[in-house]
Amino acid sequence: MNVLVVIAHPDDEALGCGGTIAKLAEAGATVDVLLPLRRCDPRGRATWDQLLTAFSRSCRILGARQLIPDSPMDETDAEPRPHILHDLILPWIERADLVLTHWPGDVNQVHRGVARAVEIATRPFRRRIDVSCFEVPTSTDQAFGVGGLPFVANEHVVHDATHARLKTEAAATYGSELVMGRRPEDVERSLRARGASIGVPFAEAFAVARRFR
Repeated sequence: MNVLVVIAHPDDEALGCGGTIAKLAEAGATVDVLLPLRRCDPRGRATWDQLLTAFSRSCRILGARQLIPDSPMDETDAEPRPHILHDLILPWIERADLVLTHWPGDVNQVHRGVARAVEIATRPFRRRIDVSCFEVPTSTDQAFGVGGLPFVANEHVVHDATHARLKTEAAATYGSELVMGRRPEDVERSLRARGASIGVPFAEAFAVARRFR
C-alpha cells in the first residue's frame, strides 16, 4: 500500500495524522509525506532551516519518507493558485493508493489551498484514489466550517500506546511551534479524547473525502 500525506506546513503530519502514519508504516505500508510549500511569513522564514530539520526528524520517528520538491511553491500561492499546486503534487498523487490531507474548511488558508489541490488531483473520472482529511489543532477546530458545517469525523483509526507516543514525540520536535493546543500534552489529550469517543484509549479522527475500497 502506498500512502501519501500532503501537508501545508512542517508539523502538520505529526499533528494531523502522526499516529496513523506510524501505524501504517509499522504494518508495512510505504508512507511518503509531501511538503510542497515553503513558509513565507517572517517567523517561518527565520526558522525555516530548523523547521526542515524537525520535519526530517518527525518523519524518521513516524517511519515515513519525507518528500520536498526541488522548487516548492510559496505558501501564499496555495489558495489563490490551487491549479498550479495541483500540477506540482500530481506525480506523487498518481502513485498513491491512499491520500491523507487537510480538511478543506480549516481556518488556515494554506491548508484550504492544499486540500483544494488534492481534491482537483483526485477527481474520480481521472483516477480513483482513496482520500481522508485530518484535523489540525488551532485550525480545524477554530474554523466556521464548510457551508456552515464544522469538521465531522466519520472515520477513526485506533492506536495503541506506542503509536500515541510516536505521534507525541514527532510533534515535540517542532520547538518553535509548540503553542497552546499543539504542545505534547495537548496532543496526547486529543488522542485520548478521540479514543474516548469510540471507547478506546487512543484514536485519530478523519473525514472521508473519497473511498473506493
